[in-house]
Amino acid sequence: MKRLLGRAVTLASAGALLYAGASWAASRALARRLISPQGLGPAPGRHEDLLAALESSALATVIANLRHRGSARLPVELAAIFASPGDPEKRATLLFLHGKGGDASEWEPDALRALKLGYNVLLPDLRGHGRSGGTFFTLGFLEKEDLALTVAAARDGFGIDPDRLGVHSCSAGSSVALEFAADRPGVRAIWLESPFARPRDMARHYLSRATRLPAPLLTLTSHWAVARAVARIAAELGVAPEAGDGGRVDPIRAARRVTATILLVHGEDDQLVPLRFTRELAAALPPRSTVWNVAGAGHCHHADEPAAQAKLAYARKWQEFFGTYLPA
Repeated sequence: MKRLLGRAVTLASAGALLYAGASWAASRALARRLISPQGLGPAPGRHEDLLAALESSALATVIANLRHRGSARLPVELAAIFASPGDPEKRATLLFLHGKGGDASEWEPDALRALKLGYNVLLPDLRGHGRSGGTFFTLGFLEKEDLALTVAAARDGFGIDPDRLGVHSCSAGSSVALEFAADRPGVRAIWLESPFARPRDMARHYLSRATRLPAPLLTLTSHWAVARAVARIAAELGVAPEAGDGGRVDPIRAARRVTATILLVHGEDDQLVPLRFTRELAAALPPRSTVWNVAGAGHCHHADEPAAQAKLAYARKWQEFFGTYLPA
């Protein structure tokens, strides 16, 4: 009996060491995946189609490609598209923030709707995505500074009012939106779509989707992968991982510092960012904010997104929300 017990302990110990070793090895590659601009699918890459749609719609009299430098912490050249029905200095401006692996071109129908209602639109490619430079994505840590510079470029070039801003975000772009809007009273309204509350929980789920392995098997791997990703960002910034935030973001903390009214939209059947990942964030939203969980809908900018599954209700709520809290 003692011999069998000893063998069982030995096998368990060997298994634990094997699991830890495999987790450590996997975390090296998967850390890169976490901060890579690559998504789970191909990037849209339809910028020329977006520009053509804006030009042919007759809704915009001003259309421009913006190029500017990003955050001084790690400068790269950033790209954005600006469009306006005219007299941009007299209008409110809506920023459209894509998620990991996306780019500005996926916002074509939303940009056209905003222009029709009289808004300026500003469609950035976040760092590392689309036509912007950079090799990794930080969920808002650097992007919030990039966006402040994008707004400044549109102000300098077209006279937009930085105190009349709204944001429509998708997925990881919602983390960017919250980081950008925190302590920024010029942001008046945020349509926050498919967000998540805890980046570490989301990282494990994302890696599960990327590797097709059960999330519980990736607990240790994702822990080390996140640590490696944060260390990589800190190294690029020239700081120790423990100095400041070292590349960390916290959507819940950011949401508590937002003064804008938020409408949080989430598909009840979203598999990429399951509904449970949003609940803590919903509890941290500022006053007057509301939550709309769309039955039968999945993730934003997917075929079953809320805008497709509840088309009429979505368009009506969108217009009413921005019309109320950020009139054009």
